[in-house]
Amino acid sequence: MSRNRPKSLSELIGSAESDLGRLAARARAKIGLTDHIRAGLAPALAAEVVHCSLEDDGTLIVRVAGPEWAARLRFESERLLTLGRECHPGAVQVRVRVAHPTD
Repeated sequence: MSRNRPKSLSELIGSAESDLGRLAARARAKIGLTDHIRAGLAPALAAEVVHCSLEDDGTLIVRVAGPEWAARLRFESERLLTLGRECHPGAVQVRVRVAHPTD
């Protein structure tokens, strides 16, 4: 009888050594960053932020619901960068993008 039993999904997601665990950790980090950015913005702006991420080169990417919100949030670039650095001190610049409908 084999002692190798299949791992549960919670074990795979919770394990930092598994690919699925690393993917889940990155997803949690993006959610945390997005929540932090939203909390630092006016409610009307925060509601239009779809998600945020940090690229390897230190670029904070903020995806918003539409082009009018992208234009408005570009005026908040310094605030966005400050908020991003609170979570990731290595953030060096901000790019505001319109989210694709599937984002």
